[in-house]
Amino acid sequence: MLVEAAGSVGRMKGKNYLSAQFARLTSRRGMGRAAVAVAHSILVSAYRMLSRDGPYQDLGADWLARRNDEAHTRRLVAQLERLGHTVVLDPAV
Repeated sequence: MLVEAAGSVGRMKGKNYLSAQFARLTSRRGMGRAAVAVAHSILVSAYRMLSRDGPYQDLGADWLARRNDEAHTRRLVAQLERLGHTVVLDPAV
């Protein structure tokens, strides 16, 4: 049942953390493994909600990008360099 719920989350149009995770994993691992991974995330979230007696708080679709700005910058620079561009970073003041 959790895998079916994960599949329906993956088909959601509104972006939340679980649908973004499903989309990210589907491109690398395939639909089946992405569904199992998202089902695991749902199970962990349910356990934490029940053990802490708190509501579900969605991290947002862009949580991984917001989590570490320096790593995100490195990934974007590497992506541009793979496309054949030369990148010179000038930090904003």
